[in-house]
Amino acid sequence: MPTKLLIATHNQAKYAEFSTLLSRFNFDLVSLKDIGISQEVAENELTFKANAENKAKIYCKLSGLPTITDDGGLEIKVLGGWPGVYSRRIWGPHKRSGTDEEIINEVLKRLQGVPFEQRKCQFTAVVSLAVTPNRVISVEGKEDGYIAEQASEHRTSGFPFRALFYLPKYGKIAAELDKNGRLSDFMTHRKQAIIKLEPYLKQLINYA
Repeated sequence: MPTKLLIATHNQAKYAEFSTLLSRFNFDLVSLKDIGISQEVAENELTFKANAENKAKIYCKLSGLPTITDDGGLEIKVLGGWPGVYSRRIWGPHKRSGTDEEIINEVLKRLQGVPFEQRKCQFTAVVSLAVTPNRVISVEGKEDGYIAEQASEHRTSGFPFRALFYLPKYGKIAAELDKNGRLSDFMTHRKQAIIKLEPYLKQLINYA
């Protein structure tokens, strides 16, 4: 019987992407909804790694299952790395989460008048695997790009920055490459992280 692995996110688009990235492993993937966990874990830490590890530990303890989760976001160099850990709470700590369209509009507003060549940015993803609440492995992946001067008409629900993130190697905005949830074929930050986690994922399968 395959080992159960909890993908601990309430973002269904992110759950689908993780499911695709983990499909080559022999896991029985389950969601928070599948096992009846509605609790939201606050992302109040100052780094992606600390947020990802905290969520992994808590959801592992609540579920009694090995748990994978992540934290990450967009870092715009000319804006000092903003929004960083506040990529969803775009207006800062203790503020409400923005909608996809609010986030897109806020980024464009803050970069108004900044020439394209100065709009360098990167996506960062830290993925944490909690084998137990006391044993957590974390890895990081990155993808470099630019913020487009106009948002693409294409949208990927739950991933607002993909309407802005221009990938020079493809000459396209990320959302224009996102076909049937397969953006992982093009953008590599989460894919890199899963590749780095592979030895630990295999150990988990073999241990079970």
